[in-house]
Amino acid sequence: MPSKLKRINLTVPEVVYEQIKVYKDANGIMSDASACLQLIQQQLKAQEESKIMMNLVKSLSSEQLIELATTGVQDAKRFFDK
Repeated sequence: MPSKLKRINLTVPEVVYEQIKVYKDANGIMSDASACLQLIQQQLKAQEESKIMMNLVKSLSSEQLIELATTGVQDAKRFFDK
């Protein structure tokens, strides 16, 4: 049956397949293809978010980065002290 979706055929090493099976079982996913698609989508989103963060870091001055780091550490300490 024809599909508008693109098809990707993957051959993976046994160690990668075992990791996919662990991910699949931990997340209640039934098929290898669904697990792979979810992992690909997660990685693509993470890569995009990383690119956005790097652009933000590049746009800040050293002083702003130091202030942000100090504030972040102080906020984290207050959070964990609760």
